[in-house]
Amino acid sequence: QGPIFVQNPDGTITEGVPAGLAGPPKPHRGRALGLGLGAAGDADSSSSRAASEPPAVSLQEEVDYMYTCHERIMLLLLLAQLSFEALYVLEYVLRIKDGTSAVELTAMYARLNPHPTLVTTILWGILTLEVVYGAVYYALAGQALWTKRSSSFKALANAGVVGIVGLALLAYVDKFNLIIFFAHLLSYLYARLHEDAAALRTGSCRG
Repeated sequence: QGPIFVQNPDGTITEGVPAGLAGPPKPHRGRALGLGLGAAGDADSSSSRAASEPPAVSLQEEVDYMYTCHERIMLLLLLAQLSFEALYVLEYVLRIKDGTSAVELTAMYARLNPHPTLVTTILWGILTLEVVYGAVYYALAGQALWTKRSSSFKALANAGVVGIVGLALLAYVDKFNLIIFFAHLLSYLYARLHEDAAALRTGSCRG
């Protein structure tokens, strides 16, 4: 049985609902509004979290940019170091040929009274070791800068440690050079930095 419409004496019409007939439940406006606000809040929070999280592409670009800048600095450092060592070797050879190095080394170990020929032979042997080490060191440096692998920079850093120790030992034959020593030290630090950066870059690419 549906609702009944009754006309009042003044002409207006009124709806009459029989007993036992319940109309459709009206939605609770406050609850609906709350649900709407909750959904909107969740959407806003999700969008804000998405905006705050850096995309993987941006992180990869930052890593590549940092790596490229440090790579150029290391290349310039190695070129400067190579120039210093070339001048050092040239002076080393000239001082051996004119006998200055032998005289100075003999004066350092005057108590041992070394023979000049023996002193000259020792100096030439040390120079040969330096040249061989330099060839290996710069070959490793070229390989590291070319391949950009973490293992290559690790090998370069280990070779740098050998060079630093060797330069310190040259003080016993009066051939220590402070500029080359600090250049090797900086190259070692940059090799370690590139080792970590290359590992991070590889991890970012894989991710």
